Amino acid sequence: PEASYEGALPMASCVKIFTNSVSPCYMRPWTKWDGETSTGSGFAIEGRRILTNSHVVRNWQLLQVQRHDRPGKWMARLLAEGVQCDLALLTVDDEAFWEGVPLQPITSEVPHLQHVVTAVGYPLGGENLSVTRGVVSRIDLLDYTFIEQVQGERLLVLQIDAAINPGNSGGPVFDSKGQVVGVAFAGLDDADNIGYVIPMPVISLFLDAHRERGTFSQLPSLGISFQNTENRSLRRILALDLDGRTGLLVTGVTPLMP
Repeated sequence: PEASYEGALPMASCVKIFTNSVSPCYMRPWTKWDGETSTGSGFAIEGRRILTNSHVVRNWQLLQVQRHDRPGKWMARLLAEGVQCDLALLTVDDEAFWEGVPLQPITSEVPHLQHVVTAVGYPLGGENLSVTRGVVSRIDLLDYTFIEQVQGERLLVLQIDAAINPGNSGGPVFDSKGQVVGVAFAGLDDADNIGYVIPMPVISLFLDAHRERGTFSQLPSLGISFQNTENRSLRRILALDLDGRTGLLVTGVTPLMP
C-alpha cells in the first residue's frame, strides 16, 4: 500500500535530486558538451511519484534521489517532462525507497496575498534541508521560460519573499497548515527577496495531462494573439465606446493549436 501523508511531517516528503546531464551543442550538432553534475529538490506526491522542475532534469543521462532521513541514493526514472510549465515527474522502482515517505496530496487551492508560506529544499547543494519562510507578495502571470527572444505562454505564478536559491528548484512550498501550495522554481539574481512558485492549478493541469495520455507534450492554449484597445482612434474604427476601457482585438489565430 502507498504511504499516507496524514499525520506525517510534511518536510519528510522532500528529496534531493542528483542529475548527470549532457547538453547538445547546437553550433556543432554532431558533438555534445562535456557532462555535468547538478542537484535540485523535489517531493513525493500521490501515486508514488516525485514532482520537480523540468530544468532540474534537463538533458539527463542519470537520475538519482536521496531521502533526507536515510543515507544513500536510489535510481530514478523520468515519467514526463513539461518545459513549457517547467515541471517534471519522476518515480523510483525500488520499494524500499517509499517506506515511510509521506505522499503529498494535489489540490487546486491558490493562497491569498500575505499568506504565510514556507519553502523547503536543498539550496546551493547543501546536504541538509533548508527552510525559509515568507509571504505571498504577488499573484501574476509569467512566461516560465524567461527567454526574451521567444514569447511563450504566460502562466499563473506566485511571487514570494522567501529566499529561493539554486538547488531550491523543484522543492515544495507549504502553507501554514502543512499543505503544498506550489513548486519553487526561480529567483532573481538582481533583486532581493523575490522568488517564484508554480501554483497548484498549473501543476494539476500537468498531472491531468500525464494521467490521461501517459505522457506530456504541452499545455492547452487558446491559440490567438491579441492587443488591447486603449487607443481612441482604434476604438473609433472598431465602433467601440470611445470612453470604454474594455475589449481586445484578435490579431492572429494559430491553426491546429491544442
